[in-house]
Amino acid sequence: MSDDCVHREVGRYCPDCGKDLRPEPITRQTVVHELVENWWEKGVLHTLVGLVVRPGILIRRYIESDRDILVKVVPYIAVALTLNIALRARFLPGSMTTELSVIETLQKEPLVMPLLSALISALVLNFIFYRGASAGLFGTMVMRLYVLAQAVLLGLFADLAMEIFFADRSVARNLARLAVGLGFTIFAVRQFYAGEGRGGWIRATAAVLCGEIALILLVYMPAAMIQNAGLLD
Repeated sequence: MSDDCVHREVGRYCPDCGKDLRPEPITRQTVVHELVENWWEKGVLHTLVGLVVRPGILIRRYIESDRDILVKVVPYIAVALTLNIALRARFLPGSMTTELSVIETLQKEPLVMPLLSALISALVLNFIFYRGASAGLFGTMVMRLYVLAQAVLLGLFADLAMEIFFADRSVARNLARLAVGLGFTIFAVRQFYAGEGRGGWIRATAAVLCGEIALILLVYMPAAMIQNAGLLD
């Protein structure tokens, strides 16, 4: 198919480039078909399962040699966040609220907080704990977006499972959900850098925790200060 073709309408398909000149109307069936064709058949199940078992290995391979091994990162995290918001709104309506209206405003734009979190964490990883790593800053950010998407899904499934056993949202339940996300992130970061001989648990744990602390210092604390000062009232 050529972008320069004038597309002669002899029939449904252009005789010069083969472009379909009468595409099917967009209906629920076509949306489902495109979702299956572009996601399920192109490895969403492999991505979903693989990023639980071998997150660091698969992401490293995606960055360095095989861009078809995983679903592309931005659509993947967008779908993960959309699923998280939809299921929480349906089954866990109180789990998305915070006491900071500034943060809730940012959360209305689904990719803002993940991009901020991934960027800050990638800066900490790339320039402090894993300086000189082959992935570079942008590769590290891609890794953090994949890991963040997977941690969001794991935290969601853990929260839904705990909904069955705990009637109220106790502190222990919130800590358990936090532990699932942090534990998976540490595991993924450690595995991601293991091939470079820097796969120690202590460094990975310190790097992830420092990334979270940096996010609090650079995003949440300024948001609290802005709210307390009443600058947005």
